[in-house]
Amino acid sequence: MPNPVFDDGDQLAEVHAHLGGGVDAASMWELAHEQGIKVPFDDYWDFAAATNVHGGTAGLAGLDSVYQLTELIQSSPEAVFRSVYGMLAGGYRSQRITTHEVRFNPAKRNRGGERDLDAIVLAAAHAVDRAVLEYPIRAGIVLMMDRAFAPELNAAIVERAIRFRNRGVVGIDIGGPRPRGSAPPYRYSDLRPLVERARAAGLGVTLHAGEEGLGVADPSPYVDEMQQVVELGVDRIGHGIIAALDARLLARVAEAGIVLELCPTSNLRTGAVRDETQLAEVVFDLQSGGAQIVVATDGPEMIGTRLRQEHARLVRLGALTREQAREANARAHEVAFVKPLDWAAG
Repeated sequence: MPNPVFDDGDQLAEVHAHLGGGVDAASMWELAHEQGIKVPFDDYWDFAAATNVHGGTAGLAGLDSVYQLTELIQSSPEAVFRSVYGMLAGGYRSQRITTHEVRFNPAKRNRGGERDLDAIVLAAAHAVDRAVLEYPIRAGIVLMMDRAFAPELNAAIVERAIRFRNRGVVGIDIGGPRPRGSAPPYRYSDLRPLVERARAAGLGVTLHAGEEGLGVADPSPYVDEMQQVVELGVDRIGHGIIAALDARLLARVAEAGIVLELCPTSNLRTGAVRDETQLAEVVFDLQSGGAQIVVATDGPEMIGTRLRQEHARLVRLGALTREQAREANARAHEVAFVKPLDWAAG
């Protein structure tokens, strides 16, 4: 049955995919054993089930627990190289993704300081070099800070992003759980010096915000978080679906031209949206409110989806027309931080 949105030869853009969620279970299993990492599973199939986010996952906390396992397995330069290369090569072969940004936190892959951060980032850069040599793609790395990290460690990650900005790193992000015991809102405004430093160095800025709060009695703290991010002057926001609940916030997002990176299946599986009906309503409201959106997977292997399926789901639900979905894909190519000069010459 033909895909209702794209033809086989259409080129797709993936701008929100985490390295921890983008590598297939078989490769992760092999990497763990090659490195002598003890995983808490004796059987491969139990491991595969544990590294896939099924419906009913306990929110973002449950998602983070899965990431902790995948990040541990990817904690070496060799594992990062193979993981990044596998995502980029596999994305082209299976989905014809020709614009591809992979994001990850290098400080969660250096085994608590045992491995050098520069070596981790350089391994990712080498993987990008190899992938763009072998496939007709443009690709880049987005380095992630973490909301639970000390300011000094987040600053070190931004410094690595700047250091490797001519070697494949194209942007910065922040994600992860809030500091232990803290409640929303997280003080995104404190990131202003780091955001401004990254922008001055020519890096793109996309921050995770607005993923939570749709199902709570008082969503105002989550709205406040996203308002802070808008005030930082970011290029894109990871998720940002809380804007559908607040007309003023949505208007500010639209006026600023900030692009929202929507990850439909991920939001369903983590419980960020209640069901497909609410998902469709949220996406329709964002689009109707003037927000610029792109569609992404969040991490195709962990979430159990593919980029073409994400677009097709939104069309099937009536959240987007086929033309709007194709426009969202074209927009993703346009707003990607990676540019042609970043990847290949001739």
